[in-house]
Amino acid sequence: MTTINKLSTPSIQPQTSRSDAASSKPAAPAARAESRVGRPVDGFDTAPSSSNVVDRPGRSSFVDRPTGLRPGSPLINPSENLTVRPFSPQTRGPEAGGQVGGSEPKPKPSGAPVIAVFDGGVDAKHSDLDGAMWTNPGEVEGDGIDNDNNGIKDDIHGFNVGFNSGDPMKGAGADHGTHVAGIIAAEDNGEGNTGVAAGKAQILSVGGLYDGKDLLTNFERAVDYVVDMKSKGANIRAVNASFGDEYRDAASQARWKTAVQKLADADILLVAATANGNGSNMNKVQDFPANVDMPNVITVASMDKRNDKLASFSSHGDKVVELAAVGEDVLSTVPGGGWEEMSGTSMATPRVAATAALMFAENPNLTAAQVRDMLVKTVEVDPDLKGKVSTSGKLDIDAAVAAAKASAATVATR
Repeated sequence: MTTINKLSTPSIQPQTSRSDAASSKPAAPAARAESRVGRPVDGFDTAPSSSNVVDRPGRSSFVDRPTGLRPGSPLINPSENLTVRPFSPQTRGPEAGGQVGGSEPKPKPSGAPVIAVFDGGVDAKHSDLDGAMWTNPGEVEGDGIDNDNNGIKDDIHGFNVGFNSGDPMKGAGADHGTHVAGIIAAEDNGEGNTGVAAGKAQILSVGGLYDGKDLLTNFERAVDYVVDMKSKGANIRAVNASFGDEYRDAASQARWKTAVQKLADADILLVAATANGNGSNMNKVQDFPANVDMPNVITVASMDKRNDKLASFSSHGDKVVELAAVGEDVLSTVPGGGWEEMSGTSMATPRVAATAALMFAENPNLTAAQVRDMLVKTVEVDPDLKGKVSTSGKLDIDAAVAAAKASAATVATR
């Protein structure tokens, strides 16, 4: 039996039920408990079998890293037009700000760093997120027209890759995606939680990842979307990928690497969650996208709630995981205006993505590879992580941001 505790928050649907939250902020609502039999109802298929679902004692509930298409997903017919018009050097020119055939120069991205959350959709109407969402300046909300000619109508705050629409909230996993987004950027307004990069970052929601097509195909289309939007001026600096799965065939592995290379070519950092394998070593597992070895990829394990040891549910791997961050009993936003606690590597990963956003805010000239390098070099070494992650360390937000700030000062004095 799995016990799931749910906060008494407004209009929370059953599939978003999570654990009893103990917020330090006075506005956090009181909790009540309800019991369920069987696997947690996450709104997506958490794992191929129940062996990956942890029935853990105490207040917290465990969220397995999503592995793809949920049961009963409305598969889109392959013959349907699922076009996201990707940035292409052949059509737009490879030079930053270059011109092709007399066309207008590409706008240089500016403004607050944007973190693209590839996941279930993010509730842009949540009181803790409504001021933190990226807004597409090329679209007119509600007119039903593809104003910016990117193949998607009314993609105001992002894109639904599973349904090929501008409504990220449609489909599975909105509880998961909204929770991830709140860890990054929930507003500092005296309610619920405050995101690591509150007031410093914006969220672009790519929802529907667990609908329509398989995880890999959806990831490829999501990458095409954000690369295209960045080429049009959106300041997309990182992608949060709190999902993944094992892919043993060479063809799929090549496709994952090609998609991640597109992010690298667009100078976008990929922050990926390792698996929730209860202490399993991922060094020899073909885990994607987490184990892609590129300079723009950083992979995250989970620390326990006290930040003093690797969480019992987290996988590790000193050849494939760079660092760990707190991912247990994390209070964050859920659809309908509430806040709940969740645990998993899914919750550790956005803490790192948010830190990257703070670093880009301090020094917009940093590249994705440079931010990754700084994150790795500024970890706090923890004896419990020796031999488990490549740095033997855990995220040190203050040190990472200080390194970015120092790099900006160095450039200014030259």
